[in-house]
Amino acid sequence: MKASRPFPAVSLVAFTLALGSAGLARSAPEGEPLPSSAPTQPYDLAAWCYGAMSEYLDVYDRVKPDLRNIDKLFGSSVKNEAEPYASDIAAARDELKVLAGAVEGAEKASAQVIAPRGVQAVKMGRAIWSPAEGKTRRELARAWLSWALPDRCDSNAHELAAKSALLGQVLKYNTTSATDAPPAASPTPPPDTPPAEEAPAPKSQP
Repeated sequence: MKASRPFPAVSLVAFTLALGSAGLARSAPEGEPLPSSAPTQPYDLAAWCYGAMSEYLDVYDRVKPDLRNIDKLFGSSVKNEAEPYASDIAAARDELKVLAGAVEGAEKASAQVIAPRGVQAVKMGRAIWSPAEGKTRRELARAWLSWALPDRCDSNAHELAAKSALLGQVLKYNTTSATDAPPAASPTPPPDTPPAEEAPAPKSQP
């Protein structure tokens, strides 16, 4: 959640439509919903969320001067900030680490190569910002102010990380195959018993 500002907020649905995403956002029981263009598979969704959040942080660096100007124009409930929305950015960076951990954990636990799928999903997540990035910097700042990571991103990341951890334990448990076990040691044969010396033949009597 962003710090309270008098600047009017826009719901994620409105933001999604403003950015030109196809279709309406999928319904969710509460919180910010996912846009209809977001992937449905847990790994792909985590990568998509990572892309959207990482671009959110990149956009912040570009629009900081505009955020300060907007706060001056509308006022701010947070006084004497060294950086605008500093607490929100700190929370976003922490969430980005959660998302990255879920993506990387799933890749390590997978028996198949899935990273190329993740790369595409990250690009899709970043791309939700493209329409706003094509507008003026002030408009981009307004889009940044209106955006929030969909709630499902966080819950999915934690679920995916937990499943990947369990699968990773199974994979580690089976890293040593029965065929890799060294052959059983052959029993050591007993030492050879030297032959008993023959008794000397009795001497003949004269």
